[in-house]
Amino acid sequence: MTIDSKQRKEKGDTSASPLSKAADEYEKLRIQFSSASKQIRELNEFIQIMLNLSPFGIGIFQHQKLIFTNKAFSEILSLSPRELRTMDPWELVLKEDVEHVRKSLRAMLEGQSEAFCMFRVMTKDEKVKWILGSFALIHMNEQQAVLGNFVDLTEGKVMQIAYSDPLTSLPNRKLLMDRLEQAIVSAKRRESMLALLFIDLDGFKEVNDTYGHDLGDKVLVAIAERLKEVVRRENDTIARIGGDEFLILLTDVTEKKHIDVVLGYLFEKFKSPLSVGLPPVGIQVRFSVGVSLFPEHGTDSDTLIHAADQAMYAVKGTGAKNDFRVFDK
Repeated sequence: MTIDSKQRKEKGDTSASPLSKAADEYEKLRIQFSSASKQIRELNEFIQIMLNLSPFGIGIFQHQKLIFTNKAFSEILSLSPRELRTMDPWELVLKEDVEHVRKSLRAMLEGQSEAFCMFRVMTKDEKVKWILGSFALIHMNEQQAVLGNFVDLTEGKVMQIAYSDPLTSLPNRKLLMDRLEQAIVSAKRRESMLALLFIDLDGFKEVNDTYGHDLGDKVLVAIAERLKEVVRRENDTIARIGGDEFLILLTDVTEKKHIDVVLGYLFEKFKSPLSVGLPPVGIQVRFSVGVSLFPEHGTDSDTLIHAADQAMYAVKGTGAKNDFRVFDK
């Protein structure tokens, strides 16, 4: 033993060896990890409890599968979590509304931070329910997933929000459908015509990409206000059915000339740019419009909306701006 070593030993030198220091550090890390793991478990338990206590249905979709559902989601559809996990989520949506939901999700995937839409589902006991769904992109296990929040609009306590578009305060798709069905009954009795105008904005994605979604929302609100100036009759309805799509229901149409007048007024009204935001930004709005007629193109609401939608896409296919087309069988 050297003199220095002997002196340190005699003085009771307790300085730890590198191995001892490493052991101490490991023990500290182990305690910290154990504490963090406990906090994560408690947080997960809390989140799980909150999700299951929520009155709204919550589901996480990944790779065309439901990988998580809460209690309310199961109750809305009268299906167990195990049954839901084995199903293709699209089987839950009424087939007439599948394309409508797909459009909303595509819009979200193309750049919108979130999406919402109204649609119908079929429960296990074959009841049809109206659902207000909101969707957002998330990541689960380092892969993209969709988080869905679903409100059962058949419950009386939420019926007030069921009929209004939250952004523009226009009637939403559910109210439009209800009014359309009532108008069809009335038109059959009177032997009169109805017209549906399916309006889709041209190039709205570029507005969001250039100016941001906040200004894009202001544009949609401004469009809603101008549409109210185009359609003034109390029995007619303007509705926003999601994204940049609007529907106009014209009732008591005695001759097709009336539709031409409304279309002409629509395009004329939007010749001048919208001034939105601070400082104001001038936004030129253009539409593609598809038209369907009752009873010529259908005698039920779903058929008429589908026909107007197809006519609108026919306009899109031509590349024309501010144009319309009547559905052609």
